Amino acid sequence: MIAFKHPEYLFFLLAIAIPIIIHLFSFRRYKKIYYHDIHLIKNIQIEQNSTKSKLKELLILLCRIGFIAFLVLTFAQPYIPLHNGQSEKHKTAVAMYIDNSFSTQAESSNGVVLEYEKKKAQEIADAYSAETQFFLFTNSANSTEQFPRTREELKTDISKITLSANRILISDVIKKFQTCAAKNETELKCHVLSDFQKNTADLKNIVGDSTLAINYYPIDNESINTISIDSCYFENQHHIAGQTEKITAIVSNKSDETFTNFPIKLFINDTMRALSSATLKPHKTTSVPIEYSTASNGIVSARLEIEDFPILYDNTYFFSYTIDNQISILDIAEEHTNTYIQALCKNQKSFSITTQSVKTLDYASISNFQIIILDGLATIPNGLTEEIKKLHSIGKTIVCFPSEDIDIESYNRFLSLFGNQKITTKDTVLTSIETIDEQNALFKNVFDKDKKVVSYPEVHLNYRIEPQRNNSLVTLQNTNSFVLQSSSDKNTLFFFTVPFSEKQSSFVTSPLFVGVYNMLMYISASQDLQTNLGNTSELFLANFTNDEALHIANSNKNVDIIPQYRRDIQTGKIHINPMQQITDAGNYLLIQKNQTIGGISYNFDRNESVFEFYSSDEIQSYIENQPQNMVINPSHEITNIVKELSNGKPLWRIVLCIAIAFILFEILIILFYDKVIIKNKDPKNLS
Repeated sequence: MIAFKHPEYLFFLLAIAIPIIIHLFSFRRYKKIYYHDIHLIKNIQIEQNSTKSKLKELLILLCRIGFIAFLVLTFAQPYIPLHNGQSEKHKTAVAMYIDNSFSTQAESSNGVVLEYEKKKAQEIADAYSAETQFFLFTNSANSTEQFPRTREELKTDISKITLSANRILISDVIKKFQTCAAKNETELKCHVLSDFQKNTADLKNIVGDSTLAINYYPIDNESINTISIDSCYFENQHHIAGQTEKITAIVSNKSDETFTNFPIKLFINDTMRALSSATLKPHKTTSVPIEYSTASNGIVSARLEIEDFPILYDNTYFFSYTIDNQISILDIAEEHTNTYIQALCKNQKSFSITTQSVKTLDYASISNFQIIILDGLATIPNGLTEEIKKLHSIGKTIVCFPSEDIDIESYNRFLSLFGNQKITTKDTVLTSIETIDEQNALFKNVFDKDKKVVSYPEVHLNYRIEPQRNNSLVTLQNTNSFVLQSSSDKNTLFFFTVPFSEKQSSFVTSPLFVGVYNMLMYISASQDLQTNLGNTSELFLANFTNDEALHIANSNKNVDIIPQYRRDIQTGKIHINPMQQITDAGNYLLIQKNQTIGGISYNFDRNESVFEFYSSDEIQSYIENQPQNMVINPSHEITNIVKELSNGKPLWRIVLCIAIAFILFEILIILFYDKVIIKNKDPKNLS
C-alpha cells in the first residue's frame, strides 16, 4: 500500500486537464499561400488526413499528462509505509537509550564503545526533523529524562554522556519507555544502543509491547583479558590494636594467560602496609592471604590495589572497619558466677564482662552485648530462647555449657534454633578428649608447633548429642562431641557437652581452655566491610542518635551528603541508603554532631567485569515474536535506515525520474517522429 507524506499536493492533479483542453480545442490560424504547383495541396491533404500524424499528437498529449501527473506525485512524496498501514492516532516522539556502563569503556574495532554509541546516536537524531521531540535515557540517574527536548538539545546532551557506575537492566529500560509514553501521551519510536552485556541484557524478561516499536543496535564489544579484585574478608571477626590481622583478597583472572607473582597492595589510611603476590591461573578465582597489623584503635579506611589495563574501575577494592576498645560480654549465670570465666576475662582490656542472674535477667539489654554466655544453666527459659531467636539477623556469639543436672527438654528447644541436633542422654562413663581440630582458628595459638600434647583432659560427665555431624571442634573417645560449632543466620553457637567444673572435667585447668578465650574473640556481628554503589548498608554505630542528621563525607572527593537512614529497633542496626548521591567508589566517613562515628566503603559492581555479550543473532532470536521490534547493524548507514523506518520507503525519487522520462520522451517525439515514422513525405511519391 502506497501512502503520501503531503497528500494535499494531489489537488494539483487537476492540472492534467490543461494539456487535454489544449489538445481538444486547439484551432489553427490559416494564412494565404500563393503556389503554382498542385503538389503542395496534395502534401497538405496527406498530412491532414494522415493517421500517423494524429498518433503523434496523441503521444505528445500522453507525455504531457504523464509529466504533470508524476511531477505532482513527486511533491506529494509517496512512500511505502513499514508499519503495515497503521495510522498514527497520537503524536509521536523518539526515545533513546545509550548504555554508558563501565563495560563501554573498552576498546573495540570501532574505537571506544561508548564514543561509538554516542556517534551512532547522533546519526539517529539526524534522521528526524528539527521539530521532533526526543527523550534520552542513560544509566546515570537523571530527574529530567522524562521531559522532552529538541534535536539540538538532544545532541548536546549526548556529547556530555560519561561513564556511569550504575547498572540498569534492558527490561527496566523498556519499562522506562512505557512510563514515558504514558506520561507524555505519545507514541514512542525507541532506540536502544548497548553492547548487550549478558549481566544486564535480560532479554528473556522482555515482553513484547505492541505500542512500542524498538530498534536494537548491538555495538560490538570484544572479550577483554582483565583481572579484578572481587571482594575480601577477615579471618578474625574482631579487631584489636596491635594484633596480626589476616585478610583474604578474592582475585579473578578473566584472561587466557597465567600470571606469576602478580602483586597485590594493601593500603591502610592511604599508607601502603603490605604487599603480597599470587599466581593467577586462566579463568580462575584465587584467594590471596595478606597479613599486617595496626597499632591504634578507631576507624580504619583501607583499600586493595592491583595494576591491570585497560579496565581500571575494578583494580581497587575499598573496605572499612573499626578497631574496638573492648568486647562486651554478658554472662548469664544460674546463681553463682563462674570463677573460670571471670579469671579468663580478668585484667583483659579487650573484654568488658557483665554478669546477670537468669532469674533477674533484663531481656531488653541482651542485644547490647556482642558475646552471650549461658553459664551452667539448669534450665534455659523459653523467654531467653525466644530473645536469642530474635537476634538471628543481628549476629551474636553464644557460648553455652550446661550444669551437672539440666532440663534436657529446655536445652533441646534452644538447640533447635541451630539445627536438628539435640541432647539424647547423660553419659557418666569416664572418657577423654580424642581429637582436636587444630586447624581451626580457635586453637591456632594453643599448641606449640614443635611439641605434641601428651595427654588430653579427662571427662566424667557429658551429654550425648545426636545426630553426629562434622561441626565438632573437639571430639571425645566415645565419639561424642566435646564442643561443637553451629550457626543460625548470623548467630554462632559454641556448645559444650561438659560442665565447667573440675569435678566433671579437667578441661578448665588444661591449656585447651585458652580456646574459650578465642571463642570470646569470635564476633558474629561483624560489620560488612563494604557495599556496592547504590545499595543499602547495615551497620552497628555505637554513638548513633536519631536526634541529629547523619552525614556521609569525604573531603578529598568534596562529598558531604545526608543519606536516607533508619534504625531497626529490633536489631539495633542502622540502615543507610545514599539514594544514588554517591557516584564514586571510595572510603567515606559517617559524621554526626560534627563527630566521626563510623566508616563506610562503596565499590563499583564487579559484575561489569564479566565481558560476555549477546550477538545480533542471539538478540534476534529473543525478539522473533515481536514483529514491531528490529535488530539493526550499527555499521550501516543508520540515518537512512532510520528515515525509512520512520517515514517508510520513499518513492519520490523514482516518481521524479518517471516525470523527467515523460518530458524527454515528448522531446524525442517532436524531434524525430516525422523523420523516423513518416517516411512517405517526399513529393516525388505523390502522383
